[in-house]
Amino acid sequence: MSAMSSLLSSSVPCEADSAQQKAYVTYSFPGRSTGDSTCHDWSVTLLEARAVISSCGTTGLRTWEAALLLGSYFAASSGRSSIRGKRMFELGAGTGMLSILCAKHLGIDGIVATDGDEAVVDTIKTNCFLNGLDVDDASRGAVRTAALKWGRPIDATTFQEDYGMGAPDIVVGADVTYDKSVIPRLVATLSGFFELNATLQVLISATIRNEQTFEAFLGACGRNGFTIAQVDFPAVPEDQQKGPFYRTTSPIQIWRITKGSGAKDSSAV
Repeated sequence: MSAMSSLLSSSVPCEADSAQQKAYVTYSFPGRSTGDSTCHDWSVTLLEARAVISSCGTTGLRTWEAALLLGSYFAASSGRSSIRGKRMFELGAGTGMLSILCAKHLGIDGIVATDGDEAVVDTIKTNCFLNGLDVDDASRGAVRTAALKWGRPIDATTFQEDYGMGAPDIVVGADVTYDKSVIPRLVATLSGFFELNATLQVLISATIRNEQTFEAFLGACGRNGFTIAQVDFPAVPEDQQKGPFYRTTSPIQIWRITKGSGAKDSSAV
C-alpha cells in the first residue's frame, strides 16, 4: 500500500519537461528502388529528444524530416551508388542519424560527423555506440566526430590530422538552411571544401519552411559560382510512407551542389 500511495502522490511531469527527456527511437529505411530484387530494411537506433529546441537552445537533439528524406535517398539504389566507397563529411549532423546509416549499412569508405555544439557531438558518439560503431579511430566503418563552427577556414595542410580522413568526396547537410543569418557562414564553409576538392559533390536536404530563407541560400550559392540542381527524389506522401515516417506539411527537397565553371562574384557572401 505504501508503494501505491507513493506512486499516487508523485507529480506527473509537465508536457514541456517530458519533451526535453530523451527516448530511444528506431528509424527503418527499406530499399526504395525498382529493378532491385534484394529486400533491404536498414535500421538506426538513436537516443533523442522530442523537443524542437532543447533546454540548452540547440535544435540538434532530434532527427528532422530533411534528414529522413536524405537517408531514404541514400538507401535507394540511385543514392546508394553515389556514396558507396566514398569519403563523406556531414555538417550539422545533430543526432548523427545520416552518418550512422551510411557507416553502418551503405558501404562508405569513411565519414566525419560534425556539429557546432559540443554537447550535440557527444550525443553523436553515444548514438554511434548504440549502433555498434567505433568512434574516432582509424578502423574502416568508424565514425569520426568533431565540433565545427561554420565560416572558419578549413586548413588543407592539417585536414587529415584534424579529421582522420583525406579530403571528402561528398559533403552532406540536412536542415542546415533554416536560419538566414547562418547562410553566409555555411556557404563560406562549402567554398572551403571546394578548395580541398574541386570535384566535390554537396548534397543539401532542406525543409522549406520559409521560401525567402531558402532562396537566400540558393542565391548565395549562385554568387559564389556554384552549380545547383534539385535531385529528383520527392518526399513520399504521409499516407503512403512505409518507413521512415515523417511529416510533409512543408516541402522537403534535396539539392546537389558542385563547384561549377562560372566566376565567383567578387562581392559574394
